[in-house]
Amino acid sequence: MLWLNLLFFFRTREGIKRGYPDFTIFYTAGTILREGLGRQLYSRDLQYKVQERFAGHIAFRRGPLPYNHPPFEAPLFVPLTLLPYPQAFAAWDLMNVVALFGVSLLLRRSVGALRSIPPWKFVIGSIAFNPVFACLFQGQDSILMLLFCTLSFNALKRKADVLGGCWLALAMFKFQFIVPIVLLLVIWRRRRVTLGFGAVALVLVFISVGLVGMGSLLRYPGYVLQIAKTPSLGGVPPKFLPNLHGLATGWPGPLSGTAGVALAALVSIMVFVFAAREGLASARSAKIELQFSLAIVVSGLIAWQTNQHDLSLLVLPLVFVADHCLHSTTQGLVKRFDLLLPTLPLLISPLWLVLWLVIPGVNLMAIPLLWWTWKIGKELSRDPGIAACPVR
Repeated sequence: MLWLNLLFFFRTREGIKRGYPDFTIFYTAGTILREGLGRQLYSRDLQYKVQERFAGHIAFRRGPLPYNHPPFEAPLFVPLTLLPYPQAFAAWDLMNVVALFGVSLLLRRSVGALRSIPPWKFVIGSIAFNPVFACLFQGQDSILMLLFCTLSFNALKRKADVLGGCWLALAMFKFQFIVPIVLLLVIWRRRRVTLGFGAVALVLVFISVGLVGMGSLLRYPGYVLQIAKTPSLGGVPPKFLPNLHGLATGWPGPLSGTAGVALAALVSIMVFVFAAREGLASARSAKIELQFSLAIVVSGLIAWQTNQHDLSLLVLPLVFVADHCLHSTTQGLVKRFDLLLPTLPLLISPLWLVLWLVIPGVNLMAIPLLWWTWKIGKELSRDPGIAACPVR
């Protein structure tokens, strides 16, 4: 899987140099801030002019690849704009690889199975996972979200819920995933999470106002929604979204319109309620790994805009569920690893490439995610007497 991903990366390197990847939006935002034009951060005309300066004219784009993240994230990329675009892309990917090493070291504190695996092997295994590779290929920020969520989990594991909320707030540049996770944690009686989350989120709002002004910040939600529902403006077509929205609306026919949107919203509510109920039934610190896993998988399913690279966050539930299975007392290999069966399609890189480049139908990946949600939820509500215990 790793070599297949690296081969694909090598064959598309010229497009990366030209500015095809998503990293273009971050480089654009950093450039706009560095030039003192923060009030125009969400101006499509200015974004297009900036992108033409470093990427030239790209025939298949009728406008800019739009920066659609919150303002507070943009300053992170200002230093990178001091480098030419290709070198900045390489530097950002290098920082993402370092972040993966950080995730490995942080997880070793609470996941026993990882202590026998060198961090470099964990990083190689992560890059072999297609969503992580897609994040590196696109120069996206999902690995940074993964790092913040790992820090949050470690804090929650130590029952430092306020600190856990602070780390989650720092990942709010992907708010469509973080908000459902926070809501589920609150429902699962980790209410102190909201103290840290609210405090840091408020600081981020003030930073955003200082960068772009109150008017631009108030127009930001409408700006994002317009992009999300308009592929010609940079939105991702539903057939490329591995979530419930993509699964419901990513097909030609009646469900591609309002009916599909309504169906996706209804099923999303049902999935969230299922997760809230099953997690609440076992609101014990001993099962925080499975609770956090369920929250992450559900957030990816019900988020309105879930891209392939966003599923980098699944590294955490993959690790937690695998560790849970390794310490299961259930006899039989299949029975022990029953919780991991739904993840098999997610782990096959060629399948992702086929669904992305050939069919296309990345939205089909929502099906194993739904199955996995069901399995984790039912494991959480299982009789504690049958719960996992360490293997000696």
